[in-house]
Amino acid sequence: MLQDLDALSQRIRQVAQLARDLQSERAALRARVRQLEQECQSLKDQQLREGQEFARMSERLARHDQELQAAREESGQHRAALESEVRDHQIRSDSLQRRLAQVESERDRLREAATGAQQQIELILERLPGAQAQ
Repeated sequence: MLQDLDALSQRIRQVAQLARDLQSERAALRARVRQLEQECQSLKDQQLREGQEFARMSERLARHDQELQAAREESGQHRAALESEVRDHQIRSDSLQRRLAQVESERDRLREAATGAQQQIELILERLPGAQAQ
């Protein structure tokens, strides 16, 4: 019976040691769980911050897209206005060129007429009595 008590005592010590080991492991696991929960919370916070940053950047990008579109529209309007102005100036220039050609043609015609009249006047003056004989 003494042997049975010794065996039982040995078995109780083993169970007690096993219980202490399990408690130690349980404490280590609880510490690890707390660490993982903190890490999880930290990652959630980081995700939240990054989500907010993404939202700000998305809004900023949208504003820039709107500003760019507005600038393109304004540029298109200015371009259309300038192209219209160029067409108007080209039409005016073409009209002035035609008018200049007409005026130059009229000037040349008048010069020829004046030269012809000058020659006729000289012929008439030569035929008049008392004209100097040359």
